[in-house]
Amino acid sequence: MGKYSSRMTEESLRDRNRQVHPIWRGVGFALFLLTPIIAIFGSLVLVNANSQHGWVQIPRDLLYHGGSDSLLYVKIIVGVVIFLVVNVIFQLITFILTSAFGPSRYGPLDVPPVSYKGPKKSR
Repeated sequence: MGKYSSRMTEESLRDRNRQVHPIWRGVGFALFLLTPIIAIFGSLVLVNANSQHGWVQIPRDLLYHGGSDSLLYVKIIVGVVIFLVVNVIFQLITFILTSAFGPSRYGPLDVPPVSYKGPKKSR
């Protein structure tokens, strides 16, 4: 604590820096809603295209015999796979943007990393 600063301003500044900006909350919420919607529609499109073109033969064990939609299990499995792939793509984009535009790894008060090359080996 410095000569002209008070403890109150230091704590409020620290709390303000820990809060997430509301825009990023909105982006996260939009991705939270958008990812399952993309997965559901993607699975419907892929399963219907597969039934028309016959790209992949669906095993009989995955067919649902209890209702009107016999490809229900296949649509669920394809939807989960698409959901995971879309999440990985969003995470890679986030990683690239954070590494490109994010804050530096070390602050102004951090000591630079030590360049240690290991012990000297004598022959």
